[in-house]
Amino acid sequence: MGREWAFELGVVDASGRAGVVRCSTFQKSPALKRTTPPLLHLPLAFPTAASTPLTAWCTLAIHLPSLLPHFSSRSLLQSDDEEEEGGSSAQMPGAKYGHVSYVKIYATCRLRRVWFSETARNGSQKTPWEFLLYAADV
Repeated sequence: MGREWAFELGVVDASGRAGVVRCSTFQKSPALKRTTPPLLHLPLAFPTAASTPLTAWCTLAIHLPSLLPHFSSRSLLQSDDEEEEGGSSAQMPGAKYGHVSYVKIYATCRLRRVWFSETARNGSQKTPWEFLLYAADV
């Protein structure tokens, strides 16, 4: 697309504590911000546009339960958050995934579908037929 874009997911653990996972192309490294609710910012990188005028669809699979432990990662904390850590009132989500509370897709993102699944997608699974229907011939 040639533009930066982002989307975010509100996640809730089994205890009811909320967090936000924001994925964007403008973030260069993963970061954790102790806000209310806490924000886990993850970078996205896509291959450069091919020489063909049409771009094939990308499938992005995010296994949300595997992201919850990163909310307690000290290595991802931004430097200004480490100083405030003792007085922070933000409750970090725990290790047991509960549910998604919301999906926010920013206007600069051209997104066809959002899929939710209870199972993790692995490399041996085929691309859903809906994507094959609209894929460009390469």
